[in-house]
Amino acid sequence: MALAVGSALSVTLDISGVKVEDTLTIYNNKLVLNGAGVVFSGKAPQYVAHIYAKSKFKSLDTLIASPGPKRLVLTAIKEVDTAPIVKMFNRSVEATASRTDMAKLIPGLVNIGNIFKANTVLKSGEIMTVDWIPITGMVIYVGTKMQGNPMREPEFFRAAMAVWMGDSPADAQARAALLGQI
Repeated sequence: MALAVGSALSVTLDISGVKVEDTLTIYNNKLVLNGAGVVFSGKAPQYVAHIYAKSKFKSLDTLIASPGPKRLVLTAIKEVDTAPIVKMFNRSVEATASRTDMAKLIPGLVNIGNIFKANTVLKSGEIMTVDWIPITGMVIYVGTKMQGNPMREPEFFRAAMAVWMGDSPADAQARAALLGQI
């Protein structure tokens, strides 16, 4: 008699002391972990980043093209200054948006600026999530509290994800981990 093991078992990874689930359910959608890694500033570990989507993906483009909600989770390993994150986000928007798109993105850029002004530091263990909800847009939470207003333009989500998975990411090794390459 053979013993069958179903895929209903959930796996929890431990990455630098941060618990990372292999699946999660948000907005009535089951998402799978695509990858997770530690983001460093120089030689110092800053936070653990992990990303979920409805199916696995290998690039930023395939993440953006995949249907359904998506979630990026950032968990501070130590106190993290958010200023470098918002600078990279702003550069990413400027690099990827056309001049005509920039005018419609200005309110969202102000919103992002206000979110990071209110959250200049993530304390050790604090969690920031960036969700893409197709009917709502990009939503940012610190802990369980929504920050600012939803940003409906897909360009914002793309720019946010490019900070970690774009051509000039915050950390190249973390990019590879998030994209499931290591």
